[in-house]
Amino acid sequence: MSFIFKDKFWYYTINTVLSILILFPVLIILILSLKTTTEIRFDNFLSTFTLNNFFSIWDLEIRTNKNTFKQSFFNSLVVTSGTVVLSLIINILAGYAVSLLKIPYKNFIFILLILPFLIPVYSIIIPLYILLYKLNLNDSYLGLIIIYTIYVMPIGFFLMFNSFNSIPKSLREVAILNDSSEIKILCLIMIPLAIPGLITLIIFAIYVSWTDYLLAFIIMNSADMQMLNVTLSKISFRSIYPYAGYVISYLPFMVIFILLQKFYFKSIISST
Repeated sequence: MSFIFKDKFWYYTINTVLSILILFPVLIILILSLKTTTEIRFDNFLSTFTLNNFFSIWDLEIRTNKNTFKQSFFNSLVVTSGTVVLSLIINILAGYAVSLLKIPYKNFIFILLILPFLIPVYSIIIPLYILLYKLNLNDSYLGLIIIYTIYVMPIGFFLMFNSFNSIPKSLREVAILNDSSEIKILCLIMIPLAIPGLITLIIFAIYVSWTDYLLAFIIMNSADMQMLNVTLSKISFRSIYPYAGYVISYLPFMVIFILLQKFYFKSIISST
């Protein structure tokens, strides 16, 4: 009994220490976001707090009259939403087809869809930019959505392939005997059973498109099309606004992950 108690003691102690180390910088940023510029002094660090920073930053002009924090937040929201929707459509259809349908060269298609995972997207930025420029898609929502969707596709396809492949094939066979179409089988049977993989794909697509900096910086050239992370990097740290911006930027993603983490970990466990 004492041996088990010691194991639990060290388990909870180590996890508590690690949690404090991880959350401490987040707590500091949260506290700084609630302070005014003149109050960032350790002798007055926890005295008063204000929410004015979160209201003032929305209309803050970032080195130009054409770009505001609010506009950049909207840009990121559009690109992230488009990336999630396009990634879901492509990877669900590809994963379902390769895992359950009888199609020619199935193994070759599987390797072809997984292969981009071995190629770092940042190593082909210049060819991607030239391609988008020739297609008149640079500095546009659609161009960046396509790039992020390609970025997400290898892992997204693998997640959906594993999710559909783990579902008993007898369910599809019974549905076919009842004269159900493939679209109906996919929407009414397979997708509800593949929810953990679907949620993991959504989280990964949001993470890639919401937190990326370099691709957004290169592809979005005009001031009014800049993404949130690029805009935050241009706010002077002499002011208090960057900290409020970071909280606003990462809070939605953290809330989404906390709400959906059960499905995320369930998908990770089932894929191992």
